[in-house]
Amino acid sequence: MSVPPGLAHSVRRLQRALIVLFALVPLTLVTLAFLPALLVLPFVPAARPRTEGMLRQLTAWSRAVLHGSRER
Repeated sequence: MSVPPGLAHSVRRLQRALIVLFALVPLTLVTLAFLPALLVLPFVPAARPRTEGMLRQLTAWSRAVLHGSRER
């Protein structure tokens, strides 16, 4: 039994959309949890490296979510 090409493409697109949706929920929660620290820590000179590390990590997670959803 073969699946029509149009239907298979639609299923793959739906699957990618659901993966991104489920990956964005935890990423959004982490970003919201970091928000108070990201608003306060840049003004504390000793905490600057920690703030930069947090921003790098959030950026890496965002890129992983977006890159993981791309069609190969």
